[in-house]
Amino acid sequence: MKKTTRTIMIATLCAVLVGGIVAPTVSTVSAASKPSKVATTVVKKKSTKKLLSQEQALNILNKIDNSVEYIYMGTEKDFDALQAKKLKGFVFLPDEEGDMGYFVNSKNGQVFFFHPSGYMERIK
Repeated sequence: MKKTTRTIMIATLCAVLVGGIVAPTVSTVSAASKPSKVATTVVKKKSTKKLLSQEQALNILNKIDNSVEYIYMGTEKDFDALQAKKLKGFVFLPDEEGDMGYFVNSKNGQVFFFHPSGYMERIK
């Protein structure tokens, strides 16, 4: 293999590993050269999506109905029904008569009617 071809291949490989090349490149390799084996490592990115905070969950409820005062009742850790369904989020009770509350999923912001017995119905 010629020295210049080898230099181009090494430079291209380094640039790809560093992330400097976006478009594919074409280089000329002599017919006498053998294909090289290059080990690659795939690195999975961890999800950087953040969970909603209690305040953000309350803001979602206020957008649905801001004429009601909502009382914070706890998280999924405080309710066996939510733990059984492996949900994460916040439970609020409206300051009104009744025992039906709201569950706000902290992963996606979906809002459900919620009763501690396990009843859940998504609010459209």
